[in-house]
Amino acid sequence: MKITAIPHFEGLTVQDFLDYARKKPSLLKFLPDERDWERLEKHWICDLLYTLDEEGIQGMIDEALVFRKEKLELSRDLTIPMKPEFIKAL
Repeated sequence: MKITAIPHFEGLTVQDFLDYARKKPSLLKFLPDERDWERLEKHWICDLLYTLDEEGIQGMIDEALVFRKEKLELSRDLTIPMKPEFIKAL
């Protein structure tokens, strides 16, 4: 599944995307100087990074979605305990 808009989830902030770019020098050359990063819009950063590294950014999004789902399941008590023999059968 491809995401066309970046959701506002924990782990998908502007800082998270910029930290990801810091780890990959090939992406840094397309971003302005670090002192100008505070003025960048999330939409622009995500479009740029997704265009340059679709697999990596999609991975970040997928991880955030899984984390959010797990967090919601725990907070809303949506998990159902299963008997060990049923787990084995699966």
